[in-house]
Amino acid sequence: MLIEDDELLGGALLQRLRLEGISTQWVQSCAQAVELFRRTRMRPAFLLADIRLPDGSGEELYRRLIPHLASTTVVFATAYGDIAQAVRLVSAGANDYLTKPYDTDTLVARIRSVIAAQPAGQHDEIRENPFAIHEETFAVAQELERLAASSLPVLLEGETGSGKDRAARYMHARSRYLSGPFVAVNCATLGTDLIESLLFGHLKGAFSGASATREGLFSQAAGGTLYLDEVAELTPRAQAALLGVLENGLYRPLGDSAARLTDCRILASTCSDLQAAITQGTFRADLFYRLAVARIATPPLRHRPGALPGLARAILAAQSTAGASLSSDALQAMHVYAWPGNVRELKNRIARAAVMADGAMLQSGDLFPESKLVEKPDLAATRFDAEQRAIQQAISESGGHMGQAARLLGISRTTLWKKLRAGRDDGGEN
Repeated sequence: MLIEDDELLGGALLQRLRLEGISTQWVQSCAQAVELFRRTRMRPAFLLADIRLPDGSGEELYRRLIPHLASTTVVFATAYGDIAQAVRLVSAGANDYLTKPYDTDTLVARIRSVIAAQPAGQHDEIRENPFAIHEETFAVAQELERLAASSLPVLLEGETGSGKDRAARYMHARSRYLSGPFVAVNCATLGTDLIESLLFGHLKGAFSGASATREGLFSQAAGGTLYLDEVAELTPRAQAALLGVLENGLYRPLGDSAARLTDCRILASTCSDLQAAITQGTFRADLFYRLAVARIATPPLRHRPGALPGLARAILAAQSTAGASLSSDALQAMHVYAWPGNVRELKNRIARAAVMADGAMLQSGDLFPESKLVEKPDLAATRFDAEQRAIQQAISESGGHMGQAARLLGISRTTLWKKLRAGRDDGGEN
């Protein structure tokens, strides 16, 4: 994070840091800095602040930011030779001070060393807003923060792999339901005849085969969050059962004479256009409005190219223990690639490249091995890749609706999910 009121210096430094692939936020006053921290609860690895700003001194700024800084490395810079104030700031807990003009190359190297020295998991999905890494998604990060603090049902909409699951887990971690469980369920698995038992549970002997009492999803999520992933895949019967609970907050386990009050927050996600599904008659309008009290659209990776370098380096740092880095041609290749699998595909490609690369510097061919010439193609692998491409095309043509995609492919929905899961396990997680 850069706090600098000088337009020329701040703009030049911002440009240099971004060219270096370092995700940077720039503000020009104490008030802007405090507001940014308050809105996003961001925790930058490195903070560089001018010691004199239009609306306050370095000491005032530091006092106001201390609650937000956690393990952030804090360095102040001054052009006025105010060494006394700088010394007081270091004594109060700041890490260092610089006298302007300072050497930018040295500063960049220092920032990189600070980032590299961060503990594993410093930016895990539980504690960090997944969209606060770059200003291209800053508006989404703000929405996520505001809604996380509420109890409203939220519908997360976006392409597969664009961050819906991470957003849901972050919202749970920032909510009053944090002390309760986070129960995630793929709605495509709720298509059985015993949907009421899966959702609400049952008592022993409630029906033939009920040899023991079983808790349903609402009971398992009591005091926490119930996350309905791919909610467009709910069958009509499952939609009706879920709607009944959302309308009055009550459910009754099979075989029980007493109704129970729900005590969990509902989050849902979809990669489909639910409003189009309503028009087509495959999704209930009344259920949509119950689930979509608030909506967040997670942008695909190709719509946030500025975040790619920083995101890729953060992923590589978390997955590699050998000090691996990305070459300039690898970064260029990432920029021109469409990323149909979004962030999950980026993670998988980097994880595979970190293991398979010949050296510590990852090249474009390590990230995109399909671009290399293969002298002896593997027939099974070629057939598998062709099948996965056909599946992705069918999903795209059906607007993300799995049932329709399965019909286009001439297979059952269960078979489609199995083949998708095989693709994810092979490294092509979507």
